[in-house]
Amino acid sequence: MRKAALHNLGCKVNSYETEAMQQLLEEAGYEIVPFAEGADVYIINTCSVTNIADRKSRQMLHRAKKMNPQAVVVAAGCYVQSAGDALKMDEAVDLVIGNNKKTELVKILEEY
Repeated sequence: MRKAALHNLGCKVNSYETEAMQQLLEEAGYEIVPFAEGADVYIINTCSVTNIADRKSRQMLHRAKKMNPQAVVVAAGCYVQSAGDALKMDEAVDLVIGNNKKTELVKILEEY
């Protein structure tokens, strides 16, 4: 069973969407583990309301890749909307999923 860890940054909407992504992963057979534990997939639901939020989003993405360099690191959320092109060039990020694609998370992971 593949292990997934999720981390939420930001508002209540992000929190709800993170829970929805977790449910999609569980329904697809993923085991949800704490973020600090080794996972096959790390999903960071980012925030971009301030420059500090941008920085925290980048830090969490890099932390995930550092914890398991073989893991798939997924950037999702608002920071993706504002800095998606930069994230696509970031070696710590494997997949970039905009807000309009969060419901397709499992499909996108399977195609990766």
